[in-house]
Amino acid sequence: LKCLCSHGHVEGTAVLRRQMPRRWAKGSAVEPDAGAAVLAGGGAEHGKGSEGTGGPAPAAETAATNSESAACTCTGGEPASTADSWNRVRDKERVEWELGLSELGAPDVEFFDASAPEMRVARGYQRVVYGDHGPYIEFRTDQIEWSSLPTQILKEAHSYYDEFHSEGGFVQLYHQQRSVEHKANPPPGGVRHNREGGYADYKVGMCYVSPSMLSVAKPPAAGGACREAAGGRRWRR
Repeated sequence: LKCLCSHGHVEGTAVLRRQMPRRWAKGSAVEPDAGAAVLAGGGAEHGKGSEGTGGPAPAAETAATNSESAACTCTGGEPASTADSWNRVRDKERVEWELGLSELGAPDVEFFDASAPEMRVARGYQRVVYGDHGPYIEFRTDQIEWSSLPTQILKEAHSYYDEFHSEGGFVQLYHQQRSVEHKANPPPGGVRHNREGGYADYKVGMCYVSPSMLSVAKPPAAGGACREAAGGRRWRR
């Protein structure tokens, strides 16, 4: 693993798909054309479930506890980067270029539905997880605006996550129920590395959303060169 305190840009895997203009926040300094490519994530692992609307949000205590046990740390006390292979490095560069997000989280970044930029989805994030099935922004449950995700799909006990969707289904949040540390490779569409510790560092109790579904209110301080190259892209004004 490469450590964030000594390495600036290391990144995760993802599947590329053609992006439609609605994935970019209206009013951004630079809006893409319909052919722009953007990172597309996939769920941690899929299971069957029943769909409902509304309902209480998951408890924040479990998520907060798990956030403190993220990955290994270096001598400087900073978490090790999850971007440790070519595909993850590629994804990290793209997330930093498009959203200006550093891998380590920040408490004051506001996230909005990229298809409805007036709809706030979260405030603050824990980190960006770079895995072999794409990058995901990690949130505690108390950082989520649950009223913006009225549709819930609660699955069986053995499933890996429950789902919470925005109205219309553009934003899909995964509330992790099981670890994938025993899964050496991701579902179809990912990159196979046969990892002993699992294909992604998802934490039970935490929430995950693909960066392709979100825009941010303002650029946080993420790698200077990448931030300058972004030129305001996908930053909600």
